[in-house]
Amino acid sequence: MRRILLTTALLVIAIIAGLPLLVRAPDLSALPQRERAIGIGADVELNVSELGSGSPVVLVHGLPSNIGDWAEVPARLAALGHHVIVYDRAGYGWSSRPPVAGDAYTLGSNARELGALLDQLGIPRAALVGWSYGGGIVQRFALEHPRRVSQLVLLGSVGPAIPDAPDDFIGRLGRSPIGPALFRYVTSVPPLGRAVLAGALADVFSGAAQIPPGFLDRSAAQMALPGTVDSWLAEERNGGYAKLRPEAIATPTLVLHGDDDRAVRRTVAEDLARRLPHGKLVWVEGGSHMLPVTHPDLVATRIHEWMTQP
Repeated sequence: MRRILLTTALLVIAIIAGLPLLVRAPDLSALPQRERAIGIGADVELNVSELGSGSPVVLVHGLPSNIGDWAEVPARLAALGHHVIVYDRAGYGWSSRPPVAGDAYTLGSNARELGALLDQLGIPRAALVGWSYGGGIVQRFALEHPRRVSQLVLLGSVGPAIPDAPDDFIGRLGRSPIGPALFRYVTSVPPLGRAVLAGALADVFSGAAQIPPGFLDRSAAQMALPGTVDSWLAEERNGGYAKLRPEAIATPTLVLHGDDDRAVRRTVAEDLARRLPHGKLVWVEGGSHMLPVTHPDLVATRIHEWMTQP
């Protein structure tokens, strides 16, 4: 999402110059409806949706995102005979926003929250599907709790081959004390926030023409929710991808990646597949970073096949 940071920085000049834009409350009507709130301790509740019955599979989204971005994948998996759990991670959607302090908003904290959710749902073992940043979360969880993971699917996933963010102006701005306030302001000004998001979405969809109707509206509402920008910037700052150890993951793992993914490059998927002891790399021809939105049937079918293989 560095495109968001770059575009925002370029527009700062207009803000400082006194561009006559009024801050408005976000239009939340574009967001997915609230589902079931499940407490996982420490005053944190996660917004959780469950569909279907059968073998459990948990879908873990990236950043910034919410359960709505999985589109039709949960329903497709439920129709294929699975108990599907999809949730807003802490900091996003309708879930709680813990304070940005300590090791909150790291791969480790997210893995703990995933484990706590499984405990609350009474699920001792499940297949895990991690998309983008969510792929780092499920890698971390599978390494720490191998007996609780039956299969892994890494969808456009982060990995150790992603370099640390360069220490340039944009990176310093995001980590600076004024960064959160600046980005909160941008997302609260509808014309400015939409312009920034439109450019970022064009990248992750590998072309503006691929953005489905209504997706920009939902993304703008998501980013304007109080606390979302802080959560996103904290996870961007904390990173930790270089510390992932896919070579130590014994769980059978499918690496499903679009060959035109411009957010997580091909080299990251190739590196993951090389490192994973029981990994398989499958390319989606012409696929972007947004495969659950653009290819829901393919994604659901691949997950189902991986979970039911002999």
